[in-house]
Amino acid sequence: MEKIQNAGDVNVVSNINANPTNKNVKGRIDRISHCITNDNNTLPACAEFTQPGDFSERSCTFHGSKIIINSHIKNVIHLIHSPASCAYYSWDYRPNTYSYCFTTDLKEEDVVFGGEKKLYNAILKICEEFNPDAIFVYETCQSALIGDDISAVVKSVKKKLNKDNNANKNIPILAFECAGFKGKTQNKGHMIANKKLFELIATKELETITTTTPTPYDINIIGDFSTGSSRSIEEIFNKMGIRVLCSFTGDATIDKIRIMDNAKLNIVHCMKSSIQFANMMEKVYEVPYIVSNFFGIKNCCDALEVVGKILNIDKKLVDDTIDYYLKKNKNELEYYKKELKGKKVFICHGAQRALNYMGPIMEELEMEVVGVATYFANKENYEKIVKQLPKGAIIIDNPNTYELESALMDCKPDIFISDSKTKELVHKLGIPYINGRAPSTVYIGFDGFINFAKDVHGAVNSKIWKLVK
Repeated sequence: MEKIQNAGDVNVVSNINANPTNKNVKGRIDRISHCITNDNNTLPACAEFTQPGDFSERSCTFHGSKIIINSHIKNVIHLIHSPASCAYYSWDYRPNTYSYCFTTDLKEEDVVFGGEKKLYNAILKICEEFNPDAIFVYETCQSALIGDDISAVVKSVKKKLNKDNNANKNIPILAFECAGFKGKTQNKGHMIANKKLFELIATKELETITTTTPTPYDINIIGDFSTGSSRSIEEIFNKMGIRVLCSFTGDATIDKIRIMDNAKLNIVHCMKSSIQFANMMEKVYEVPYIVSNFFGIKNCCDALEVVGKILNIDKKLVDDTIDYYLKKNKNELEYYKKELKGKKVFICHGAQRALNYMGPIMEELEMEVVGVATYFANKENYEKIVKQLPKGAIIIDNPNTYELESALMDCKPDIFISDSKTKELVHKLGIPYINGRAPSTVYIGFDGFINFAKDVHGAVNSKIWKLVK
């Protein structure tokens, strides 16, 4: 029996009875084709809507806009037009943000009579009480289903502010129409946020923001969503005389986004969330882009060499920068490689992070990746994953708790790398775990990779797991 699914612009034909004797992953019959044992040829079914009752770890369109893209932009007020639960989840899941977050707290009467007036008054109250660089207004499932038009409300508020000559009349108020059900995954939310934030570019001159003129060595980093990671990459480039105008959005401000058009090169770190933004910049502002990965020593070296060639930076300066970091981290890298060689790893993340992590883990630490689960990968992502993974490794698309538990109990990894959503499950199973997003440290860059190896080593060798088991 075959089924056809849509994966972006590509039709993927997958056999629903693929690997029917797969002992590694157990579950419902309609999920069998999403859970496979790698044979370096077969791809799992992917890019489908999550079925009700699946207990998926996948996130929604609202999450993609609010949490992934927007949450690290500084001095922005986020107003979520929703019941309190959407705002609470968005704040609890990724709390390391630099802004205020409010909700209109929709009640039953708002669902019946509409919540536009409530939203209108909330925006005006924010303008009265605060002095933000911007206000971001979010649509959610509830407000979209009752027909509230947040864009129309924002236009009315702007008209009112101009009429009253309010002090905040010129700040951007952006409406993100990102109701959770609008896409199969959070990736749709990335697209919505990218298009809306793109409107800010070229709305101020560089000299008014940095008090300096453009240089031939100005770049943007696109698709890094951690302040620590963004600053780590920026520090490396500074040693080569390169100036980072904006890290979109890991270390971004509204003003930094405004001057992104002055860059000579965009460096895309997460293709899944940001390639669309880079393409728009190339088309409208003629800023070229390259795709780079700063996880792992070799990837960092390759990225610096490529950027150096494009910007015509003296090769000796590039080589000296690379040599500085190689010598600095040589002894620690050799130690952790010796300690971790042969240890089994299971990675459960978004597709791009999983792809970025797999190579360095296997090649530079010589660990064995026994399984990969991703929340919203497409056919192109899985083609790369299948080629990199060894035969016999488990691959799960859009995993639910039951499937993850079955896979982990079967392959018994020495370390599980994921985000906070799966932490409790692996803790109960007694499997060492680290958060691959590194919320309290940095895993990106030369020094960051050593931090990663150190954390993996610490988790694997912690005595607490013997007590759990």
